[in-house]
Amino acid sequence: LLDIYESVNALPSIKKAFVGSGVRYDMLLNPQAKGEEKASHERYTKELITKHVSGRLKVAPDHTSDQVLKIMRKPSFKLFHLFKRQFEKISAKIGKKQQLIPYFISAHPGTEIEDMANLACETNELGFHLEQVQDFTPTPMTVATEIYYSGVHPYTGKPVSQNRDERTKKLQNLFFFWYKKENRGAVQHELSKIGRPDLWERLTQRKRI
Repeated sequence: LLDIYESVNALPSIKKAFVGSGVRYDMLLNPQAKGEEKASHERYTKELITKHVSGRLKVAPDHTSDQVLKIMRKPSFKLFHLFKRQFEKISAKIGKKQQLIPYFISAHPGTEIEDMANLACETNELGFHLEQVQDFTPTPMTVATEIYYSGVHPYTGKPVSQNRDERTKKLQNLFFFWYKKENRGAVQHELSKIGRPDLWERLTQRKRI
């Protein structure tokens, strides 16, 4: 990839080659990588953030709940925390104000209201007002879609909760934008209804880390 970036940058009509999204930070932070492989990951991460970010880089953790991420076959959100620290450290070192923009999905099979509330809390504590979000949309030939239509995980044979009705989907989506005046009452009411008023208190007592 770095060879491709350098080849593009070398073209007379190109001033800079930027990467906007699609970075698999979980591969760059693979804990099993050793030696030359690990060194190549570190070099790519440094070069990417130093030379190929045009102010903002979009990445897709998809969720913060390890339970939901397991169903998605995605790594733990802890890796996003690690990548965020690397991104901010390298950006500060080169004197650039760059933004990391995370992408999240609501109403994915297996996602409960409590998962969405915790997502709202974690992203709020990280200093994000989310913008790159969407409701889960079934896509042909994916495990998630098979779970969505069958209600069962094909690898375990166990049932997985669904979020097919419009009310549930809209409610889960509200947690992305809990901070908007028109949404706060509904979010607070829902957390009270499920017996988690503590999550509303956590949301409204923001401590950025």
